[in-house]
Amino acid sequence: MSAHLDPATPDPSPTSAPPTGTGITLVVTERVRRSQLEAYEAWARRLHVLQGAQLGFVGLHVLRDLSGPVAEYVTLVRFRDRASLEAWRSSPAYREALTELDRFTAGEVEYREAQGLEAWFDRPSRLPAPPLWKNVLVGVVGVYPLIMLFAWLLTPVTGDWPGWAATLATATLSTIFLNWPVLPLLSRTLRPWLYPARRGA
Repeated sequence: MSAHLDPATPDPSPTSAPPTGTGITLVVTERVRRSQLEAYEAWARRLHVLQGAQLGFVGLHVLRDLSGPVAEYVTLVRFRDRASLEAWRSSPAYREALTELDRFTAGEVEYREAQGLEAWFDRPSRLPAPPLWKNVLVGVVGVYPLIMLFAWLLTPVTGDWPGWAATLATATLSTIFLNWPVLPLLSRTLRPWLYPARRGA
């Protein structure tokens, strides 16, 4: 999430799953007091179980930054469409769970919505999003080697296919691997460059 940070590690919960390239993602940033880490994680696991039972839920992924005076958790919760997300946000189970959140957190919880690959460019708290050209460059750095790799690997299978079908197979596999794990790893590795203001934090 830089060399100054504890690696932002995925939540090991079995309900965790990387977001896909479609749908809508709720990005939740929570700063958790260190004295409440254990209680917060137990609460979060219960919440993830509830999310897993919600109609239209696709998956979730948690990134942790444990380097500061408070721990920062960025949770990406993916839903099939906006209606599914709104149904979750208005559900009694979610509203009841939120009544406990204040006792774990230090400061306001931040929410934003993202679609597609945008969700992986989760910006650190109170910092502006990186410029478009940086996001585009990261995407190219991620996708170009994947296209070359899968074009080569698939040649024995797709060599006799029509060009459009071979390209579709290559593009599909490249998109899947770009979403996970390539883009999240690139986003974390290049974070000091994407968010240079973080260096002085």
